[in-house]
Amino acid sequence: MRVDWHSHVWEPRHLGPTWGPELDANVGAHPSRDGSWEAHQLAMAEGEIDAAVVVALVACEIDLDIPNEYVAEYAATHPGRIVGFGSVDPADPHAVARVHHAADLGLRGLKLSPPYQGFHPHSDAAWAVYAAAADRGLALMFHQGGVFLRGGALEYAQPILLDRVARSFRDTSIVIAHAGQPWSHETAAVMFKNPNVWTDLSARYGRPHQLATILRGLTDYGVGERVLFGSDFPIYTPADCIRQLRDLVLSPPAGAPPVEPPLIDQILDERPLSILFPDLHPALSAERKDPS
Repeated sequence: MRVDWHSHVWEPRHLGPTWGPELDANVGAHPSRDGSWEAHQLAMAEGEIDAAVVVALVACEIDLDIPNEYVAEYAATHPGRIVGFGSVDPADPHAVARVHHAADLGLRGLKLSPPYQGFHPHSDAAWAVYAAAADRGLALMFHQGGVFLRGGALEYAQPILLDRVARSFRDTSIVIAHAGQPWSHETAAVMFKNPNVWTDLSARYGRPHQLATILRGLTDYGVGERVLFGSDFPIYTPADCIRQLRDLVLSPPAGAPPVEPPLIDQILDERPLSILFPDLHPALSAERKDPS
């Protein structure tokens, strides 16, 4: 089963006055305009994606608000193929109530971003969110690593800060997005000692030397089986990401550590939804190219 573990849907109005424009400027394109449900379905079909995790994101300070309801409604239209993750900002005084509302909407996880939302992962407000998520059986995905936003808070971004979270909430599945770059060695160390922690490769494919180095570090730590494919659509498309991932074997970057072909195949096609959500069974592969 091929799963895109990290993708987005949005409308331009959701992205606020700074995050959307700075995103477009960073990638030299206009992904802020390309996050519709229809565009997502087409991109997943082109990448032969069987199922996708779609994440909301809210950051009060910068008026970024991809609503949980928007993601939940999309997921409800494609049961078993679209899995929704909500988002709450720990700075919101109603954050804990919003965690419970996200679970009531049928969302299966929460996306949090300390550098975008401006919170320390060990803060009391964040801890209350984690506890509520654990109570409702929600997974946690963290954007933990570098950011393009000029106002982003890198002092909260290092993956090592999630070790305390992972060892305190051992029954909660945690995904460190983007391999925690540029601190991927910290991601590997956190994963090594915490079997409830995973990582995805979203937004790493355009730097092949870095990606090969990341994969070598993760496999050296023996955590390669917890590496997930993700595209970060609409910033990138699954088809392009898959091509770039396979190119690590077909056209390895000069000076980079070698990547074994079986690892690429496993990351792409042996990470079904059931590894984090045992109640979710693989979709029929015949549905892959159906964009409806």
